[in-house]
Amino acid sequence: MDTGMRLKYHRLKKRFSMEETASGILPTKDLKKIENGLKEPALKELEALCKKLEIPLAAKDNPIGKVLVKNFKNSLLHPQNKGKIMEHYADICNHPLLRADEDVELEFDIQQIRYFIITGDLECAENKIKEMERFKEFMSQEQYYLFNKYNGNYNYILNDFEKALKTYLIAEKIAPKSISAAELGDLYYSIGISSTNCRETELAYKYSEMALKIYQQEFVPKRIVECHLNIAISHEHFGNFRLSMEHYKNALTIGSKLDIDILKFNTEFNLGYSYFIYQNYEMAIMHLTNSLKYIPDEYAADRILTYCILIKGYLELENESKALEILNMGLEVIQAKELHLNSPTNAAFMEAYVEFLCLVHLLNKEYYQFELMVLDKLLPSLEDSDNYNELGYYYSHLGNIYFEQKKYKESAEAFSKAKSAYKKVTSIK
Repeated sequence: MDTGMRLKYHRLKKRFSMEETASGILPTKDLKKIENGLKEPALKELEALCKKLEIPLAAKDNPIGKVLVKNFKNSLLHPQNKGKIMEHYADICNHPLLRADEDVELEFDIQQIRYFIITGDLECAENKIKEMERFKEFMSQEQYYLFNKYNGNYNYILNDFEKALKTYLIAEKIAPKSISAAELGDLYYSIGISSTNCRETELAYKYSEMALKIYQQEFVPKRIVECHLNIAISHEHFGNFRLSMEHYKNALTIGSKLDIDILKFNTEFNLGYSYFIYQNYEMAIMHLTNSLKYIPDEYAADRILTYCILIKGYLELENESKALEILNMGLEVIQAKELHLNSPTNAAFMEAYVEFLCLVHLLNKEYYQFELMVLDKLLPSLEDSDNYNELGYYYSHLGNIYFEQKKYKESAEAFSKAKSAYKKVTSIK
């Protein structure tokens, strides 16, 4: 930073007004000119300003600080062990050399955003984003790129996928040519996975393929598996079962050799759900059952969602006793977690929980309660998330129930909506 920018940076850090900073040293209008690079301060003025802002007269070279922040940044790029990352952060967060010059300090503060996201401290992440908004003008091109990218990460973790995708695409436009292949791959993967959640299938496929090529060259097995999964889901949305299965099996083959339980869960779950969509219920049940071996205890929503699909699979195979067995396993989780409809949780968790309750009513043949909960709670949630396969499934059940109750008009309407939803699932672009 030049002299004026450096003074302004530290003034904003201390939240001093321009008048307060200039008081007793020089006219406010002159400080404004200095900060804007239109005037150089006299030595006595500079010394007085630096003393007031409690900074040295000139920035010092800080090679150790640069190494500290670079190593911290690299540890966050492909995080696998949250505990080690937290230990690393605890070791360096109060190191004086991370605050010894403006560029290192800016870089560290930007990396803190991602650290807080990875460790699940979303309140600190939000506060750090708001704080860093004040310093955008001081960021280098790479720092501004990372600030936007980590903003995208924050929105993604909040399930605001449209905002995340928009922010990632802004980051791509301003990405400097100097960024590493691994960093670029991470950006492409982030765009790909956000596009999948926004049902932007062509974008999802394009960027996941671009990310996969980078990760294959860089040999990052975890991300290779994740790219294969996202490409498989893209082909699924395109209606291309054969290519979808090829990528799922590639993910399964590579992922089985890695000691990452959540990755194994995601692979087995997505493959099982794909088989369920294509009505191969035996294979769906096999892979979904396998997925349960790898769900960490804290992933209650994923466990309940897996139970939901297993129950539906067994019902399709007319194995009601096994469906009830899975239902009881789900009820044990709900009881242990003390869940209820007013529990504070995210939209994905609530959707899984509501679906499970609908299946409880269905299996207990409580058709009136099933109808009420499906219409009032589940279908609006499925429509919001464009979950066409599940919309088709539950409209079909409503159609059958209405038909048995001789409500033929309601039955025809429900079956028509089911057909429309399934068309959207199987549409080939």
